[in-house]
Amino acid sequence: MDRKEILERAGSPEDKILAARLLDKLHSLNEAHGPVVADFYDPYQQNVLSSVLDKVPGISFLWTGGYEDSERKRLVIWPEHMDTGERDDQIQVLAVSGNLKFKKLTHRDYLGAILSMGIKREKIGDIIEVPDGCQVIADRLISGYITENLKKVNRLGVKVREIPLKELRPPVKNVKEITATVPSLRLDAVAAAGYGISRNKILGEITAEKVKVNWSVVSDGSFQVKEGDIISTRGRGRVRLETVRGLTKKGRVSVRLTRYR
Repeated sequence: MDRKEILERAGSPEDKILAARLLDKLHSLNEAHGPVVADFYDPYQQNVLSSVLDKVPGISFLWTGGYEDSERKRLVIWPEHMDTGERDDQIQVLAVSGNLKFKKLTHRDYLGAILSMGIKREKIGDIIEVPDGCQVIADRLISGYITENLKKVNRLGVKVREIPLKELRPPVKNVKEITATVPSLRLDAVAAAGYGISRNKILGEITAEKVKVNWSVVSDGSFQVKEGDIISTRGRGRVRLETVRGLTKKGRVSVRLTRYR
């Protein structure tokens, strides 16, 4: 499949731009002496780019984010005939620490402080909150700049140091299994059941564009979700629609959900 056909199938204008940048990067494979390491992407972008790469012959690729269940992962590509040996994913973990006794910092605080330094979002992987601060998974090329220049997060003084990957502390999952019945598979109905709130409340958050399905913003409460879809809502965590069990005697839809906090 040629470039034009791949881009025509990419979907939205944003997806086409993402795919075009990836295809441009593939040209460097011919001159590379090892795998080519691209940026970090969110799960939605990973799906878009994986579908593009599946159509490109003669290459192999994988996604890596520093630990098994990472959300943001970076792309590693190489010619399928190449022996990758001990692959270098060019990932560096940064430990950010401060006196959090009187002031709590959030994921948004840490990310905002890093981006305000001129760092692009695609150079940063997951940010994992830990008791004394956070651990940032970053592109090694910009890790030194962050280490030397990140001095404050939300006006709180912090220290940054590079640590080996083996010292990374992946987040502990807080998971709740939910069995519920809903009037339909509308987004507002399923999300309300998953989060344990009213449909009116979640509908307000949907129309305010605070809700995503499979990491893409959905602002229509009537959007139909399906098995395997992941609903994420700002400040509420995630809900995955695991199974649609069928209709009850009263005509409602029985579903099994998993909520991640």
